[in-house]
Amino acid sequence: MSANAKPHSAQNATAAVLLIVGAALALFALLADRLGIGGGEGFGYQQMIVLIIGIVMVLGGLRMALAPWINRLGSSDPAES
Repeated sequence: MSANAKPHSAQNATAAVLLIVGAALALFALLADRLGIGGGEGFGYQQMIVLIIGIVMVLGGLRMALAPWINRLGSSDPAES
């Protein structure tokens, strides 16, 4: 096991948790009225807040999961390829 294995696995685990929790929050916000837990008629401001938080978490999880690939593409040093 290399010295870099732990940080990458911890980063991958964090990314997975962000993706799953964010997607669950976004889905929860979108389906709150159907589930009978929405606060009134239509899409309320609380649902919008939860939806935005969920989307931000999903985007953060994607960024963390794709960071090694994105960093590799952004590298202009040919020696690193």
